[in-house]
Amino acid sequence: MFLKEIFCILVTSLYNVPAVQGGSWGVNYPPQEMCALRGSSVVIPCTYDYPERVEGTVLTVVTVKWFRSSSPGIADRDTYVYHSTGINVSPEYENRTKYLGNKVKNCMLQIRDLQSNDTDRYYFRFETNQPAGRWTGTSGVSLSVTEPKVTLDPPVPDHTVKEGSFVSLTCGFDRCTLNESSFVWYREGQPISNEKSNKHQFNVSYEHSGKYCCASAENSSIKSEQINLIVKYSPKNTSASVRAPGVIAEGSSVTLTCTSNANPPVSSYTWFRRDGNGDEEKARQQHLNFSSITSSDSGDYHCEANNSLGAQNSSSVHLSVTGRITNEGMKTILAIVAASIAFGILMLGIIVFIKRRNKPSIEESFNNAESQHSTDLTN
Repeated sequence: MFLKEIFCILVTSLYNVPAVQGGSWGVNYPPQEMCALRGSSVVIPCTYDYPERVEGTVLTVVTVKWFRSSSPGIADRDTYVYHSTGINVSPEYENRTKYLGNKVKNCMLQIRDLQSNDTDRYYFRFETNQPAGRWTGTSGVSLSVTEPKVTLDPPVPDHTVKEGSFVSLTCGFDRCTLNESSFVWYREGQPISNEKSNKHQFNVSYEHSGKYCCASAENSSIKSEQINLIVKYSPKNTSASVRAPGVIAEGSSVTLTCTSNANPPVSSYTWFRRDGNGDEEKARQQHLNFSSITSSDSGDYHCEANNSLGAQNSSSVHLSVTGRITNEGMKTILAIVAASIAFGILMLGIIVFIKRRNKPSIEESFNNAESQHSTDLTN
């Protein structure tokens, strides 16, 4: 058994480190770990070296390839991130990788449009014109693909906070840390102006409800997942409105409606009418209905909206109810109007008669004028 192990070691040594002249076999990855943003491009630095000759033959690099594996120390794979001959390249890396190195000493690799599942350890391998002249940089480079992530401080269930509390939103990264100095914050998809820090802090009002996300200013198209900030608040924008058919006459149907914004929703509405002694409660419901309103219902009305966090009153609306016109009343009005018209016609006739009576006829006027003329001639 011992001799067999010695034999295996000798064979392995001859395979991996053949008789060489000058130089040594090796692959150098300057960073052992790298962090990059999802959607961006990354260049993995890499250099390699090999002897000038092996067993008297001048070495030239024939094939270069990159592959990935979560298993440490692996020498080769069947599929590749990049292969200089183009064979067995994994479909997910086609048109996304570019070899920036050469077949001498440089082995840099660029990966574009990084995705979360690109996170892995990457290895470079080169093969020469000698079957025994091949080498894999088994230390590899660990690449972590990260993306922005918003966290809420202090953490609360369902991201639900009360109005008036202090909130701090932090933009960080989920898998590894990038040295980003400037960020962009968004609320409901719109940028929040003048906010470039990785923290967005404020005292909460009901207007802060909404969906927030962030991004690195250098690559603002890659946004974090949104968090939905839910703000609980007492009733706001409480208002009273009237639905009535034009002029409100006795007997009309009139509805007053109370509306308000609140979270949790309004639990109760109360209607009041203001009089000389204060506010008189009229109903505990959102709608105050008058199926047949009377003049005694005239007045100023307002409503109050309530939930578990507080209450708010609306401004007042005024109801002015006119008296109902009965059939008898209508007959009386019509009679008065008719009498007024008849009286006007009578007076007009009298005036015309008097004017005609006092006006001389055309013949008399002519005779008088002729007599006057004759008198003038005689004289």
